[in-house]
Amino acid sequence: MALFSPSSHSGEEGPRLQRAGREILEGWGLRPLPQGEAAPSHLYLAGSDAARAREFESLYCDPGVNGLFATRGGYGAARMLPHLDTGRIRAAGPKPVVGMSDVCALFTFLHQTAGVAAIHGPCLAGPGDRASPHWENNLEELRGILFGEILQPVYPCRYLNTGSAPAPEVSGPLLGGNLAVLAASLGTPWAIDTRGGILFLEDVNEAPYRIDRYLNQLRQAGRLDSLAGVVFGQLIDCEGSQPGTLEQVLMDYFRDAPYPAAMGLEAGHGQVNRTLVLGGTVRLSPAGAPEQGEARLHAVL
Repeated sequence: MALFSPSSHSGEEGPRLQRAGREILEGWGLRPLPQGEAAPSHLYLAGSDAARAREFESLYCDPGVNGLFATRGGYGAARMLPHLDTGRIRAAGPKPVVGMSDVCALFTFLHQTAGVAAIHGPCLAGPGDRASPHWENNLEELRGILFGEILQPVYPCRYLNTGSAPAPEVSGPLLGGNLAVLAASLGTPWAIDTRGGILFLEDVNEAPYRIDRYLNQLRQAGRLDSLAGVVFGQLIDCEGSQPGTLEQVLMDYFRDAPYPAAMGLEAGHGQVNRTLVLGGTVRLSPAGAPEQGEARLHAVL
């Protein structure tokens, strides 16, 4: 196992946070690789694009490393993608890569070029992740899924667009992650391919009109067509000054969608951050009476 830093640096707190991340892995009975000498930071990034790509590729292709854990998100993972050797990564075979937020740019690359199912979960050295009062519970679910102790987690949510009609059960690979990051991928060689998938979206600190902008970009690029379903995770501090506007925006996009859309999944930047296997098969199905609008996302690991 190893920690890697694909995005922002953590400043003076970085070494302490990374030691704490290593201690978590050691507490799970794992033997994380010693942290190499930190690359010089570049702007707000944990090293130059080439240096961060070399770090990730070297660790991913090391047969002695069974999994990789992002130290934190922030910004910058997409910048290193042109520096990665797709053929070398594909030849290395799949292994778990854990992180969230900005790291979703790397997740999409791995899934579409190498068939890797990434783990959307807490960053072990992320200041925001560690500050959650649910940190230990978040970690325990991550550990349980990684160790195969939790085989079919169930995630409650609620429908946006089915009204009182019974919603159909749908299934497909779970794709997506951070909405802003995915929208920014459009027009690049690593734009997300959503066909046949259940699209998971979450974000933080975005006003409703900005959520609207990202969804419009995905829609006009055809990424909201040919879905099996869509489920929104946490949209933290995205409500704006008028309560209810955000949900109205989501309804505006998915009211007439030919597939079910749901929201309220506890995954993302909130205090409770459930672990999701992106690229793994999930089912979105009704729970309870149709008029209550309750839904569940079932993971099939």
